[in-house]
Amino acid sequence: SLFHTSVAGAKAGALVYSMIETAKANKLNVFQYLYILLLYMPDHKDDPAAVEILLPWSSFIKEHCTGLIDVETITPENKPQLPL
Repeated sequence: SLFHTSVAGAKAGALVYSMIETAKANKLNVFQYLYILLLYMPDHKDDPAAVEILLPWSSFIKEHCTGLIDVETITPENKPQLPL
């Protein structure tokens, strides 16, 4: 790959690029979407229902990832519960 030194690095880069482009296609604030994913995924990566809620077209994500960036009120200590 032109910009990666390993196959694993190229796959990781492609995954991140795909997440960014999918967020853009769903008219999300990309930074906020990545922030929300990194905030919730460590606790819910093995829960298919939670992962479904974190997809860019879900109503939870639409509510929390459009408009202005909100990293001051949505923190690890004060994050909204996923509607499971």
